[in-house]
Amino acid sequence: MTKRLRWGVLGTAGIARGQVIPAIRGSSNGEVVAVAGRDPERTRAFARDLDIPRAVDGYEALVADPGIDAVYIPLPNGAHAQWAIRSAEAGKAVLCEKPLAMDAAEAQRVADVFAARGVPLMEGFMYRFHPQNVRVLELVRSGAVGEVREVRAHLSVHLMDPPDPRNVRFDPAIGGGALLDMGCYTASIVRRIFGEEPETVQGWLDIDPSFGVDVSAAAILGYGGGRLGAMTCSFRAGGQGTCTIVGTKGTIEVPRAIIPGMDTRAPEGLVVLVDTDGRRREEVFAPVNQYRLMAEAFAEAVIAGRPVPYAPADAVANMRVLDAVARSAADGARVAIAPR
Repeated sequence: MTKRLRWGVLGTAGIARGQVIPAIRGSSNGEVVAVAGRDPERTRAFARDLDIPRAVDGYEALVADPGIDAVYIPLPNGAHAQWAIRSAEAGKAVLCEKPLAMDAAEAQRVADVFAARGVPLMEGFMYRFHPQNVRVLELVRSGAVGEVREVRAHLSVHLMDPPDPRNVRFDPAIGGGALLDMGCYTASIVRRIFGEEPETVQGWLDIDPSFGVDVSAAAILGYGGGRLGAMTCSFRAGGQGTCTIVGTKGTIEVPRAIIPGMDTRAPEGLVVLVDTDGRRREEVFAPVNQYRLMAEAFAEAVIAGRPVPYAPADAVANMRVLDAVARSAADGARVAIAPR
């Protein structure tokens, strides 16, 4: 393995163009050598715009390319599992956009293929690599707010004024809907802070009849002993991503927990601690590109032959929560999650 990971990108999605490809190109240990697409003319234009050396006609050809070490998958949700597995079968390491699959069973199948072939796989939750969120976890683990009793996580982006029917988020056939698109973040945050899996889930979905997908979702995750996680997400609001952690000795507030400042044009990261007497302390974080940190951490592990920072088992566990939210919302009842 070279000291720089050679990346191939499946598709020309906006997240690849705007965030991940520039992040890899700005990283210390990776380079984007090829991009593949279904439309040759569009793929060539994409490669030309982003100065990518090669435009490949079709995903199959890119996955089979011996000049590529790792594949980044920013395809619609419904295609993640298929192309992750095809990449693993070709011996390619994979960084896959969230969610890894459409449900936990499919995610487990993906994880099993990678494990059987000894190929690295990681779900692309970039927020986990930002120093702001690393610090939040340090504060929680150090007992800065005592025992954590409640975690609230929210993410919303207003897409309904009016909704664009061409947006893949509104297409149920390829994994649209707020729960898969945004709820995966909020579930991940709650699980990460508690450091364990919930015992029960009570979920609710707002289904838009025009598209047949959920445009808002909410759930209460029960952690035993009266501890609760609240996860909400929506295409009907513009709250961005926030997190509040309530402990026995105070609270931690993270106003931009998912998309803090990534460059000098955006607000910096901020963590606010408030004790039980109302005393407030702020910790401010300089702008940093969390996508670059994620790409570098993944590439470092692959190059060194070490486990990736977040194992596929975490992606499977996150999908089990999302499955439970959907099942609870459909049944109108609280759902128990069997321990694993």
